[in-house]
Amino acid sequence: MNVNKEILLGQYFDQALEETKKIVAMPSYRRDLKHGAPVHQDTKNVLNHCIDLLKGFGFKTFIAPDYRYGYADYGNGDKLFGIICHLDVVPPGNIDEWKTNPFEPIIENGKLIGRGSFDDKGPTMMNIFAFKYLIDNGFKPDYKVRFIFGTSEETNWECMEAYVANEQLCDLGYVPDGHFPVVYAEKWIADVDLVGNFESEFELSGGEVYNAVNDLVKYSGPKTSEIAAWLKDNSIDSYEKDNYLFVKGISAHGSLPFKGISASTWLLKAIDAVGLKHPLAQFVSKYGHLNFDMKEIFGDLKDETGDLTACNGIVNISKRDFRFTINFRIPCTRDPKKDVVDVLEKFVSDKNIELKLISIEDRVYFPKDSDVVKNIMEVYKEVTGDLKAEPIAIGGGTFAKSMPNMIAFGAEFDLNDSTMHAYNEYVKIDDLKKMMEIYAKSLVKLTKLK
Repeated sequence: MNVNKEILLGQYFDQALEETKKIVAMPSYRRDLKHGAPVHQDTKNVLNHCIDLLKGFGFKTFIAPDYRYGYADYGNGDKLFGIICHLDVVPPGNIDEWKTNPFEPIIENGKLIGRGSFDDKGPTMMNIFAFKYLIDNGFKPDYKVRFIFGTSEETNWECMEAYVANEQLCDLGYVPDGHFPVVYAEKWIADVDLVGNFESEFELSGGEVYNAVNDLVKYSGPKTSEIAAWLKDNSIDSYEKDNYLFVKGISAHGSLPFKGISASTWLLKAIDAVGLKHPLAQFVSKYGHLNFDMKEIFGDLKDETGDLTACNGIVNISKRDFRFTINFRIPCTRDPKKDVVDVLEKFVSDKNIELKLISIEDRVYFPKDSDVVKNIMEVYKEVTGDLKAEPIAIGGGTFAKSMPNMIAFGAEFDLNDSTMHAYNEYVKIDDLKKMMEIYAKSLVKLTKLK
């Protein structure tokens, strides 16, 4: 089947964009991060909306009783082709940093602005309407095609744990939550907590999730003016309010910590610099602040899939104890337990710091000459005209890790211009159109059996 770009974009894009705006307006971030916590009503609303939309298109649909996931099927093939999307988003963070309400999407200067516009609600809708165009125009996939919707990708992935435990696994499929042209490799991801007991003369806290750079931390304790002055000398913003010193950074995706400004590590560096004694401040100041690969501890772990990166998301220091989270993205050929977790645990053991391993997510690796990679690359080059494009490796962990035979395919075109997890998250309208065309043409190739 040949895809008619004029009909695809002329008759389907506007509705896809309107549906994207509808679900961006639903603030579907987790309010309770505990495993097994109830799904928030806002997240249920997004899932219901997408399921009802596809039901109206003639799909057979299902929502898990606890709303952890849902899916919609088209066709009757013996083999299952999956498109796994996530409907939850990261929290909006400090609302004052947004130019507009994060859940009142607007189009400005050719961009759709709003939390989730890029990660992952925009790409989700582009896939739905790309496939709608195909079936409206007589396309018959050899696979049964299933849109799978998760509700906790940004936190604990229990949605996909539940799906994998209870439902049919995909024989092939993709996740539109990575990067173009296609992601042949995804690094290991390890979450750890550095904790300890220590009688502190100050308190601080900040952050909500493991996988985003901490952008706002509040501090109470001695030497506030000295800390603020030191931060100012280093071009870091802070302000006092309600007897707290607030330190401001810039959020960024956990796989790209160097694109943000970590309020937490800058504050801990300042605390150490003004002479306040604390084991966590001393450790972060010397080994963690701006040292994203932490080579002083691990050596050079870089391989063909990139460097090790470390991101702090959550920090809490009370008068009695402390907790500092690290989200590691570990090159595919390394052993995450042996080369990172065990090394760090031993390294901090004599520093009044204990390491707690929270989780290790598996890597993803597809050979560059595999059929799925070659088919996707062929379509990408045709649509974009970029004949020099090559499959890439990323630090981000997508739902491709949730089951075998899945690959991350789009939706980000420019890693250097990423707004995922950032304030004023946006996606370019032209990029959404490009996505729709790429996905429509790729689905023709990928859902036909050879």
